[in-house]
Amino acid sequence: MNNFLAVNHKAWKASLELGFTWSGQQRTILAHRKHSGPLRVQKALWPEAKGVCHVIIVHPPAGFAGGDELSIQVAVAQDSHALITTPGAGKWYASTGQTARQTIDLQVADKAILEWLPQETMLFNRAIAHSQTSIRLAASAVFIGWDILVIGRQSRAEKFEAGHYQNQLSIWQNDQLLFKDQLFFQGNDRWLVSPLGMHQQAVSGSLYAIPPLEQRDEKRLDVHIDILRELMSRMTVPVRLTRLGYTLVARYLGNDTRQCLDAFAAIRAKCRREWLGLDEELPRIWKT
Repeated sequence: MNNFLAVNHKAWKASLELGFTWSGQQRTILAHRKHSGPLRVQKALWPEAKGVCHVIIVHPPAGFAGGDELSIQVAVAQDSHALITTPGAGKWYASTGQTARQTIDLQVADKAILEWLPQETMLFNRAIAHSQTSIRLAASAVFIGWDILVIGRQSRAEKFEAGHYQNQLSIWQNDQLLFKDQLFFQGNDRWLVSPLGMHQQAVSGSLYAIPPLEQRDEKRLDVHIDILRELMSRMTVPVRLTRLGYTLVARYLGNDTRQCLDAFAAIRAKCRREWLGLDEELPRIWKT
């Protein structure tokens, strides 16, 4: 293994299906779980009084090598509330030429809530990575989620000099496209150093939040965003917030993964309290 380049790597094909429903015990349960390959649920937890189901997804290889194909499908049924996270950073390893692919499909029913909170993904030099995420929400569904990318291993001052990265994310509600984000860059791409791109920063994060139906008033959302902007200012973090319709979008650009996670966690906490009447309740795995 040189620079985490698996010359004789046998590609992994893995998939995971999860289905959440509201039970008679006043909590959300993981009613459906099916996996193939090295992708599975480590544990389901219920740390909150209101029965939110916290689930930890693990991928024992800890990353994606060339030729790997991973698929995650999540369905959250009406009245359910699921929170999904990972135990640590994911990694896109260097490749000999094959593409590593990840496909994520999240579906949330009416009056259901999904919090999609994976930890950061690291892009190694010479990785060839394609990631596609589709989020489909019913009319009154709620979603809070993020995507954090770290370009190169910061501990080694690694640059992304070869390979390429492609990421597509779309959010649909009631079969209408709310938001679409697309990113593509190659090794030594000008975009990595341009002031219109990464501006020589290593960490890029995006948070997306869709409020409950009754909270989608534009004036109320603008007040909420002003409160979040003040919070980010007090935390002195490079986060910018905007509203696209009723979709709240936060962007981080900097060099500190922990700073990005802390800022996004603070935004999530405010949204939870304002929209759902819930405490912050960080995933337990983040505290270990």
